[in-house]
Amino acid sequence: MELLVFGLNHKTAPVGLRENWALSADESGLALERILSKIEGSEHLILSTCNRTEFYSAIPSSSDLAVNLNEEEGSPFEELSNFYLGQGGHNQSPADDCFYLYRQENAVKHLFRVAGGLDSMIVGETEILRQLKEAYQLSEKNRGAGKMFRHLFPEALKVGKKVRTSTTISEGCITPGQAALRLAMDILGDLDGKKALLIGSGTVAGLAARAFIENNLRKFTVMNRTTESAEAMLQGLKGLDLDADVLPLSADIVSTLSSADVLISSTSSIEPLITKEQVEAAQQQRGSAPLVIIDLAVPRDIDPESGGLDGVHLFNIDDLNKVIQGNLAKRHDQFSRAEEIVRKQLDVFYGQLNYLNIDPVIRHLIERFEIIRTGELQNSMGDFPVELHETVDKLTRRLVNKLIHFPIERLKSIRDMQGLSEDEIAFLKKLFLPK
Repeated sequence: MELLVFGLNHKTAPVGLRENWALSADESGLALERILSKIEGSEHLILSTCNRTEFYSAIPSSSDLAVNLNEEEGSPFEELSNFYLGQGGHNQSPADDCFYLYRQENAVKHLFRVAGGLDSMIVGETEILRQLKEAYQLSEKNRGAGKMFRHLFPEALKVGKKVRTSTTISEGCITPGQAALRLAMDILGDLDGKKALLIGSGTVAGLAARAFIENNLRKFTVMNRTTESAEAMLQGLKGLDLDADVLPLSADIVSTLSSADVLISSTSSIEPLITKEQVEAAQQQRGSAPLVIIDLAVPRDIDPESGGLDGVHLFNIDDLNKVIQGNLAKRHDQFSRAEEIVRKQLDVFYGQLNYLNIDPVIRHLIERFEIIRTGELQNSMGDFPVELHETVDKLTRRLVNKLIHFPIERLKSIRDMQGLSEDEIAFLKKLFLPK
């Protein structure tokens, strides 16, 4: 099988491009159905977060896509984007340098680094493990995971957990909420007496709210499509001293925003929720007092042009990276230790993969020799006195073991080699396994 990872992330593409490639769970499910129908015997998984959209595939080496990738002159990215998203399935065609393609061992290494939080905007963050697990479950649900992925992705999740338990890389890393707090305080100073409008009620929204509450901002309005979800998020903050009310997303956004000093938005909407005109109307009511808007959503919730209005300080998720990267230097030694874990687990994975591929050959060879030996004994035991039967049995067993010892040891040696090719495995199976 040919292993592939194709995608773009926060390192290669700005948020304005990433949001065009972001897929909801429903969109990912539909994409999986379409992709799986294209190549028989293939396996696929889609990982789409605010920082990346990646397509993981295991495809037969004989498939047209694999052959084309091996023979392609120039950039393969147009063919890959059409394969995964369909003709015209994306709103914008980024430049080739926005994409990356990893194959075989490099694909596995990339996945392990993603699981370990080493490829995240916030190095060491743990949210990616939940996102990866959900992506794997969606692939399973849509019959996108076969023998290869059922071995690969659980192993990746183990690597992610090992990185975090064997290093302190997750300690001291700041969340998007904490980074947002720093940006807001740079503009507003002390947050005591300030008011925040929070749009969305997911995990990111809750973490952002907690960061602001712990720094003296206690007045909140939470807007969400379902007020029940907003109430549940606030329940998760119980015990903290806060003054909060809940409104449906259908409420008057201009009036609500006009009384806020900070707007934090983190929904899964595919369209902007707040227009430049609405922000401008709110600012007129506020007398153009400083308004900090932090848009944590991908696709973005707030019209980007709002940032050009007087008094408006608009930040998106890429702006948070400047704050986050300064925090990374303090954990550089842990980063190196985590990379070493990924390297070692990569060796372990390929060792296990070779066991899975070669062990059936070894078992069949041993079983076949034993069938031949016992069959010949049954046919010939009548030629020997009864008192010699046990001796003949032991003699033939020793003889067969010695004859089979060399090929078995050679197969075990091959098994323990990293990176056995698909063609080599196919040859061994064709040579020794029954059809």
